[in-house]
Amino acid sequence: MKKIDKSLILSNNYKNAEKELKKDEHEPYESKFKRDYYTDIKMSLLYCQGGLCAYTEQMICEPSFIYKQNWDDDKYKSLEKLEKYKVEGDLEHFDESLKPKNAFSWDNFFVVIAHVNRNIKGTKKIIKGILKPDDKDYNPYEYFIWIKDDTNRDIDVYIFAPNKDFSIKKQKDIKYMIDILGINYLDYKRQRQLNEWRDKYEMGFEVKPYQYPTAWSMTLKQLKEEKLP
Repeated sequence: MKKIDKSLILSNNYKNAEKELKKDEHEPYESKFKRDYYTDIKMSLLYCQGGLCAYTEQMICEPSFIYKQNWDDDKYKSLEKLEKYKVEGDLEHFDESLKPKNAFSWDNFFVVIAHVNRNIKGTKKIIKGILKPDDKDYNPYEYFIWIKDDTNRDIDVYIFAPNKDFSIKKQKDIKYMIDILGINYLDYKRQRQLNEWRDKYEMGFEVKPYQYPTAWSMTLKQLKEEKLP
C-alpha cells in the first residue's frame, strides 16, 4: 500500500464547498451534497492515487481518465467518457466513525475497489492509528515486510506482513489493519502479475508496473538480493 499525496484537489467546486462545511455538522452522506460532488471527489482522489485502489493497489481506471485536462477551472468535465467507460471503485471513509457527522471530509476519503469497501472493511469503526496512506509519517517500507504465505495454494504467494522489528502489540495492530483494509485481498491475482513481470525482468526487459507498485518494489528488492554473491 503506497504512500498517497492528497495535497492537490483538482475539483475546486468540491474544495471550496468542503471549506464551508461546519466541523462535525455535515449533511448526511446520502444527501444532495453527495449527488453534487461525488464524481468530483472520486476523480480528484483517483488523480492523487494514480488511478489505483488506495489499499490493494489494483488499477481502477486508465490514466487517460485522470489527466489534468479532464478538469475545467471548477470540476471534472469528462462526464461523457465516464458514462461510456465505467470507472470502478467506491468512495471509502477511512475512519467510519466520522461518517455520521463528518461525512465529506477530504482527509477521511479514499477510493478503493468495491469488494474491499462493501465486504471487507464495511462499517468497521475500530481503526488503529496507523496505516493511513496519506499520513505524513506513513512509510510502507517501514511498516511491512514481504514474505511467502505458507498457507497458500498451487503457486508461491507473497503477502504484506508486519515488520518484525516492531513490538508485539504494534505488529498485532498492523496485522489488524492489513486485514480490515484488504491489503492482501488480491494476493493470488497480484502474485500472477508479479510473476509475469519477474520473468520479463529476468530476461532483461524493462518493467514499468501500472499497478501493485509497492509489491513490485519489494519483489524487485528480493530478486536483487538473491543475485548478490
